[in-house]
Amino acid sequence: MSEHEPLSEVVRPRLQALLDDLGSHQGADLHRRVLAEVERVLIEEVLKRSAGNRKAAAAILGIHRNTLRDRRGFSSGA
Repeated sequence: MSEHEPLSEVVRPRLQALLDDLGSHQGADLHRRVLAEVERVLIEEVLKRSAGNRKAAAAILGIHRNTLRDRRGFSSGA
């Protein structure tokens, strides 16, 4: 992976593999699943870099700290 490679190109092969695995299954709720997984990693990494400071993490993410707090799995503890 090049340090300047766009994130979209880094995840593309994994998404292609996921789609191959799903085949033609409908109702997989793929959009929600992928976004939730990516959002979780993003929030975890930003919280690590802000030493668990939710106000700073929310500022980095460009969201209100209450939005960060309300995200599933992040309401109690980092």
